[in-house]
Amino acid sequence: MVVLSKSEPPPWLATGIVLSVQSAVAVLGFLNLLASRRPSAGHICLFLAAFVAVFVLQGVHCAPRAGRFRARHGRRTLALQALLTYAPLLALGLTWAGMPGFLAGSALLILEPPLSVVAFVAAAVLTGACTLLAGQQPLGVAIGVLSCGVNGLMVYGVTRIASWSAEVRRARDEVARLAVEGERLRVARDLHDLLGYSLSAITLKGELVARLVGKDTERAHAELREVLDISRQALADVRCVAHGYRQLSLTAELESAARILTTAGITVEVHDERLPLREETGTVLATVVREGMTNILRHSAAQNCRITVSRTAGTLVLDMAGDGIPVDTGERMARRSGGGLDNLARRLEGIGGTFRACAGEDGWFRIFAECPAGPADPPRDVSGSSPSPWLSGRRPADSVR
Repeated sequence: MVVLSKSEPPPWLATGIVLSVQSAVAVLGFLNLLASRRPSAGHICLFLAAFVAVFVLQGVHCAPRAGRFRARHGRRTLALQALLTYAPLLALGLTWAGMPGFLAGSALLILEPPLSVVAFVAAAVLTGACTLLAGQQPLGVAIGVLSCGVNGLMVYGVTRIASWSAEVRRARDEVARLAVEGERLRVARDLHDLLGYSLSAITLKGELVARLVGKDTERAHAELREVLDISRQALADVRCVAHGYRQLSLTAELESAARILTTAGITVEVHDERLPLREETGTVLATVVREGMTNILRHSAAQNCRITVSRTAGTLVLDMAGDGIPVDTGERMARRSGGGLDNLARRLEGIGGTFRACAGEDGWFRIFAECPAGPADPPRDVSGSSPSPWLSGRRPADSVR
């Protein structure tokens, strides 16, 4: 439903104005008919019947909700209006000379250029010819032609302006709808990308704590503290989603992913060159790490995981791989519609990058995220030091730096 503001005219106003003007012109003509001579009952009936008919046809030609009818039958109704306009003009003379202008306006509305312009000019010329045949003097002929042109332009101008206003209103409503839809998609995407990781980690550590209770109380307490930390971070993520922006650290996500995967009994190797990143680039790559780790935990029986962040030829590359995927992973990926991987592809496209995910015949699932290493991402001065080595083991929190 479209809600109009107080400053916006209703859609029917233009049609109302046109029909009101047409009625006023008809009243003036009828008064002239009564004043000029004593009309017969036949002239009065002809005037009233012809006016009612052209009034209805004019409403059809200007009504905003009659677009489909005009598209299908517009030329027929225009021809009928022409007949009902010029036939009475021969009998009623100058008193009916105001009606052809509304026919000329209808021609501009229904017909396509240049035919509409030809019809408009023809209506004015025919009006002058009919008034001349009706015995009018040159001044009366000129009045008839001028009245036709003015009324025709009024009908066309008022109706088209209202139509353009309605189109602008529909476009604005569509923009608003797309904005709302885009915001819903953003919230859904962010909740999936941010909370999927946290909830998977909480579930995994909760299961671990349940196994440790009564066996290793100290480690159970340590895992519970990590569950609390993750839950607090999840709450912060939800608040950031509500505010529309969440900044993530790629390095922090790599360390967190290594801890969570190791807790699940997965051997993790991380190679991070610690390149300086723009906030947006780092957030997108960190989201890729989160989604990749979530997929490993949910959809595979992985025993090994490798994550590499490197820079080659001006391009930042994130390569993440895990084994233990089901045999039908490739088929399920081909049938997927939407979801986390598609969200990642859209995020990478937003920063000018590309995203690929593939399931190999060797049982490994790999994710590749590439994005430009722009001017804001220059290589850091690493003189006197070397990139972090490949890291592995059961406690990445102790080895990832």
